[in-house]
Amino acid sequence: MELESAMDVNLRPYSVEMIGGDTITICPYPFVVEQPKDYVLWSLYNFSFMNACCLGFAALVYSIKARDCKVAGNAEDATRYGKRAKILNIVAIVLGVLLFLLLCGLIASVLIALQERVQKLFDEYKTNMGDVFGSGSGSGAS
Repeated sequence: MELESAMDVNLRPYSVEMIGGDTITICPYPFVVEQPKDYVLWSLYNFSFMNACCLGFAALVYSIKARDCKVAGNAEDATRYGKRAKILNIVAIVLGVLLFLLLCGLIASVLIALQERVQKLFDEYKTNMGDVFGSGSGSGAS
């Protein structure tokens, strides 16, 4: 049954007219016709998680068009829409990963700058508090 989901078996009989006027029906051997891919699951993933610049949504639209054409038996349009969905999915994944890495780098640089600023403020506070406590203990009661 797994073969039927990815492939379509074509067993359509056809008729041939003979020279004498007789008609015979020929049932050919089954041959396997590969179905075009529609990439719907990949598009759903990109739409849910990697929707950079709405490319995941566009890929989902083309994937659904490819599936509709495949169900209608229009393999040529299904192949064309499937290729377009595949390209959009690849671009969405690449842009999504790049944006994620850029965001991680930005957050890391902000945290490093914040840590340096907090350390500088803490050192200034420690220096100022040392002066306050140092001068108060040196002038004790006479």
